[in-house]
Amino acid sequence: MKILRKIKNIMAEIAYIPWISWVNILVLYAWAKKRPAMLIEITTSHDIFCIDKVIKEFYDWNAFIIYSSKDVMKETLLEQIQKEFNQKKTVWINVAWTNFLVKIDFYINTTLSYDIHVPSRARYKINFPHTITSKTKYDVFSPAISKITDTIITGKIYEQDMLTYCQDHNIEKIPKIHRLGGPKSDKLFTLKIDKREFTKKLELDPELPTIFYGPTYNQNTSIYTWIDDILKITKKNKVNLIIKAHPGIYLDPKSKKGSGGINWKEFFSKENLRKKRIFNVINQDSIEFIMASDICITDISTLWIEFYFLRKKIIFLDIPEFFKTHKMNSLGDFREKYGYLVKNVQELNQTIAKMISGNMPQKTVYDIDDLLLYNKGRASEMAVDKIKELFKFKSQK
Repeated sequence: MKILRKIKNIMAEIAYIPWISWVNILVLYAWAKKRPAMLIEITTSHDIFCIDKVIKEFYDWNAFIIYSSKDVMKETLLEQIQKEFNQKKTVWINVAWTNFLVKIDFYINTTLSYDIHVPSRARYKINFPHTITSKTKYDVFSPAISKITDTIITGKIYEQDMLTYCQDHNIEKIPKIHRLGGPKSDKLFTLKIDKREFTKKLELDPELPTIFYGPTYNQNTSIYTWIDDILKITKKNKVNLIIKAHPGIYLDPKSKKGSGGINWKEFFSKENLRKKRIFNVINQDSIEFIMASDICITDISTLWIEFYFLRKKIIFLDIPEFFKTHKMNSLGDFREKYGYLVKNVQELNQTIAKMISGNMPQKTVYDIDDLLLYNKGRASEMAVDKIKELFKFKSQK
């Protein structure tokens, strides 16, 4: 059986050679037309929404764009690209073939915490953070940072965490820093929605307050330890509930690390959520759902920062087992300062009830705006300008 599998893999690789050769011809053609050639690596569906405004500008710039991902992401990725950018003829390669590309102008990704595939021959290798800060001290960084030539910095806290990681892990090759802000967050400051109409579109009750539950995906976090109590919130309180789990939990139901070995699509489909005034978000941007919500519930996911900027109420679920193996980022334990930390389901429901009735005293201090984010609402525009500047510089050389 092993020999047959090996033969099958070799045959698959041979069959891929004509395609990667054709992609290289397209890159060379783009160069001949003086169009920028780009490779954008996608690890989860979340990545597209982190830089969708940037990618749209790339298309308007007439850039030649190649996407790379693992096979498991291909179908979802192509579907999203068609929906977001109306691009039916999308060029895609498996990440394993990244280094078989001829020299391209830009390689772009939104993560440094995964096993990324950085093309050795890319002129510029640019990281866009998929978050405003790291959720723990080392969460969004890895030694792969030394493969990157340029990094977009969201704010002072993110930069501090990145440099701390590099110092603690003896990384000397630090990317060139561009303090431009976070494209993912631009919509927070520019988008307007009708909360009532948006809630009705989700088939939820527009007369009720809406709670947004956004957990992170790591082991020992609330998606594994609090989910049964979360699903009972609408029964115990007159509210709507929107669930937005990390997209990584849906990729591989067999992966202990990614999904806890749970098939989450199947799990949520069995819940008959709509009858319980619950809407589960999969492969959609979270911003509109966040803007339509009144209260955030999370554990340590950095989406709490988006609620902070919108000046909305935040509840943090206690996850003590997680913090036995993870250190806080440079904000320290911010949960009691910027929200309300609850340690059991009784505290959770009491806090929700007080928030809905207006009896919860306001204690949040809004004192870190300037530490979290540069260029609010303008980061995408500034990032595109920077990349065009780099391309112009390359063209003049």
